[in-house]
Amino acid sequence: MVILLLGGTTEGRTAARLLSAAGWPVLLSVATPYGAALAGEDFTGRVVVGRRDAAALAALIREQEVRLVVDATHPFATEARRHSKEAARLCGIPYLRYTRPIAPLPADPRIVACADFAAAAQEAVARGPVVFLTTGSKTLPFFLAAARAAGCRVVARVLPEREVIAACREAGLLPRDIVALQGPLSVELNVALFSAFGATVVVTKESGTVGGQDAKIEAALNLGIPVVVVRRPPEPPGTVFTVEELLRRVTEILGRGTNR
Repeated sequence: MVILLLGGTTEGRTAARLLSAAGWPVLLSVATPYGAALAGEDFTGRVVVGRRDAAALAALIREQEVRLVVDATHPFATEARRHSKEAARLCGIPYLRYTRPIAPLPADPRIVACADFAAAAQEAVARGPVVFLTTGSKTLPFFLAAARAAGCRVVARVLPEREVIAACREAGLLPRDIVALQGPLSVELNVALFSAFGATVVVTKESGTVGGQDAKIEAALNLGIPVVVVRRPPEPPGTVFTVEELLRRVTEILGRGTNR
């Protein structure tokens, strides 16, 4: 009775470890070799690597005789979420969404919440001229187009991965505008970075405390810098937000049989 747990997130790796410790056979699926390396730091079970669409995930589910899909992908990984839910449907097995809790935003007029990246880009460049972007390389097109039209500079903090840096350069960012550093970062380090690059606005995702949201906002507000926050996509009904609730729901779904 195998559980397929999708996600190289911090909470995904923790969930894999705790489910395994509770006696459930877990197959952890991560997108990249780096995600697999991180998983190996605290999870000793089986790990598969690679991005899969719904059909490929369904094939994996059948091959491994998976009985439950636990989707612990990033809150903004909507495509991965769609594929995992569809794969579970195709195979006729339960799907359970597990993700980090939503961290409430401070009540401060300098914080501007936006529904999507396009709206966030417009709000950010209105507070230029230096936009410090922490939303990942895949969101660069939204912000670079708006910044060029408004005559603003974009500084992007991105993962120090070869393909990510290449994507930044191909998008037109100069080396001086790329901060290759994996988060989450402390408040103090965020303050140092925002100050060093002369940021006049910081852009972040609503990625929760574990994603560094709180530290970035605190650092920016300490410097008197406005923050544009991209709201996270809505979660499906039945989503669980704690490992305790996850363990309880897994037991409810799969029972306490001797074939674990």
